[in-house]
Amino acid sequence: MSENTENKKIKLDEIENPALVYAMYEMKDKKTKEAEAKFISELRRAIFITPAIVEVKGEDGEFRVADDSSQKGETRIQFMMLQNDKKEKFLPAFTSMEEVRKWRKEERFQTVICKFDQYINIVASDPEGPKGLAIDPFGSNILLARELLEGLKKAIDNKNNTQVFIADLKEHPEELESELKEFFDADGTVSQAYLQLMRRGEDVSYLLIVDNDLPENASEEEIKNIRKTLFDSIAEKIKPALNGRPFSIAGFSDEFGKKAVENREPFYTR
Repeated sequence: MSENTENKKIKLDEIENPALVYAMYEMKDKKTKEAEAKFISELRRAIFITPAIVEVKGEDGEFRVADDSSQKGETRIQFMMLQNDKKEKFLPAFTSMEEVRKWRKEERFQTVICKFDQYINIVASDPEGPKGLAIDPFGSNILLARELLEGLKKAIDNKNNTQVFIADLKEHPEELESELKEFFDADGTVSQAYLQLMRRGEDVSYLLIVDNDLPENASEEEIKNIRKTLFDSIAEKIKPALNGRPFSIAGFSDEFGKKAVENREPFYTR
């Protein structure tokens, strides 16, 4: 969630976002898909300033406006909104204090700093909330409607859920490795094998990468059939040793397999 600027120890006048400001200019000037993609990319890297009312819960259970950033306790933040001629409310996000001062020159107001993904959650999660996000409303004035932010949130969530992370095993499953080694020795076609952990979203599984012998000039269909036979045999062999844990297998010669074992040592070598 958003945090008070001072608590993050970031000086307001040091927030400038030059890459985003330039991307905003290019998007409005060129109006191309490439410029839009660059703008979205820079949005997710930027840090914004938004005026707000920051309240801290006191010992009596009541929320009061924080006198300074050193006050401790449960915090409640109420963002200041801007309203257009149609009385639609937008959440302002300023790229610098210079842009903030175009709205209010006096500095006796509280601020919070947010990353773009936080604004997405604030706007897109409340259908009764602001109609969208206004970036530098008294300068470039880029308006991002709630529908657009909802689409971006969905795309980001999907990417996070499908993104794959590979990690080394902290504890080696001895029974599983023993079963695999026994199979490889008997099969004779596997030259190297790597055992890792794979996380995709919230799902965690074992990942086995095998480097196996293939006939010279084998077609893609032949390679596919050889691997399927090998992988199916491995899965059948180790099923009792998995104890119900999910398991995936990939070939070393695949792009994914090569990246997964980069700078890692095999647990099996023929």
